[in-house]
Amino acid sequence: MRIGSGLRLFALVAVVMAIVAAAATALWPENAIGPGQDTGVAVGTVLPEARELPAVTLTDHQGENWTRESLKGEWQYLFFGFTNCPDVCPLTLATLAGALDQLKQSQAAVVPGVVFVSVDPQRDTPAAMKTYVEHFNDDFVGVTGERAAIDRLTEALGISYTLHEPGEDGDYAVDHSAAILLIDPQGRLRALWQPPHGRDVLAKEFRQIRKRFPSA
Repeated sequence: MRIGSGLRLFALVAVVMAIVAAAATALWPENAIGPGQDTGVAVGTVLPEARELPAVTLTDHQGENWTRESLKGEWQYLFFGFTNCPDVCPLTLATLAGALDQLKQSQAAVVPGVVFVSVDPQRDTPAAMKTYVEHFNDDFVGVTGERAAIDRLTEALGISYTLHEPGEDGDYAVDHSAAILLIDPQGRLRALWQPPHGRDVLAKEFRQIRKRFPSA
């Protein structure tokens, strides 16, 4: 995941949305079972036992404190990245927005929230995060903070990332895991999806997971 200094979020939007719209078919061979079909076979991984999150304090895109308590009370998708990401992050956030739209259109009783955690706090200020996440969905939450807190959270959740050395122009690349995590209403890691992601799969399997853990 390399970044160029000339890349800008809004220049990517049309391309990203077009890719997402086609993803449900493009990621599946013609004779394969599509993500919209009910096969009983899960694409995501449900943990045998939910995993507790560590105590951390970060800052959300409104400039307010964000802790693991902020995750409690509702189901939430969690994704790690950075706002200068040229491809994976905008594609994934657009996919998550599409999954939420599908759940709303199907009149799902519960629609999860989305939290985007930046691993690049040096560039991703609350103001930058606000502009970024609200472009995809007004209800998305962006958070970042001190490196120690980010590391404590990523290590507990099995998320890896690397900040590379800056080039002559001061720009630098960031590599990071691209898994989408599902946090249950008790603030615990319940499931995850590795890429490639599909909005159909995310919506369908969320409904299945919620039925499986109705008291979570």
